[in-house]
Amino acid sequence: MEAEEIIARAKAQLEAPHGWVVLPLLPDKLAWDIASWIFGIFVGFGLLAFIVPIVIPHNYQHGLVAALFTTLLLAIMLFIGIGSLWALIVDVRRLLQADKYLIVITSDDFVKQQGEKIIHVPLANVRYVTARGKRPPDRTPPQESAAQQVAGTSKNTAGFFLGRGLVSGPRPLSRRMRTPTSLAFIDTRTETEVIVVNDTSHGDPFMIAALLKQYTSAIHK
Repeated sequence: MEAEEIIARAKAQLEAPHGWVVLPLLPDKLAWDIASWIFGIFVGFGLLAFIVPIVIPHNYQHGLVAALFTTLLLAIMLFIGIGSLWALIVDVRRLLQADKYLIVITSDDFVKQQGEKIIHVPLANVRYVTARGKRPPDRTPPQESAAQQVAGTSKNTAGFFLGRGLVSGPRPLSRRMRTPTSLAFIDTRTETEVIVVNDTSHGDPFMIAALLKQYTSAIHK
């Protein structure tokens, strides 16, 4: 089935055809992102407007180190303001053209419409589905043995007197660092990376990744 036909069929029906996963743009998620970009604009340009009269020309008259530090600080504020403004424009445009943004996973194909651009990859050519970012918390109660429960009780008691940081040790770097949430895979026809999502505007990227892996595993059996 052609990509245009898949998109048209997904949009024409109120409910997704049997076995299809249809992921439209979520206005609520996008509206939240837009609000955060507006906040970023105020922070970036607001701090820039506040700092400039204070540091110019004073900081540039007190040596190279002060000048370099001031320039770096102003550049960061400018980057935040301009970056947030650009992201705001992109997301507002997406919101106004929400009907042109859609992800469809069928039993045989992955199709993504992004404005006027349509990406079509047969599931047989989808490999290395990878989601990056902060995974939603696992709310499944841990299954512990009696020995583990006793060890955990002892650890909590020691932590009360010595502090949790000393008992538990430093948190892994991967848990402390935050990376942008995104989902991608490799198209084996061209060995290029295909970006599925780079935010949550179509839903949880980890949920989409699980669905995509489920469908591709059925093809590759």
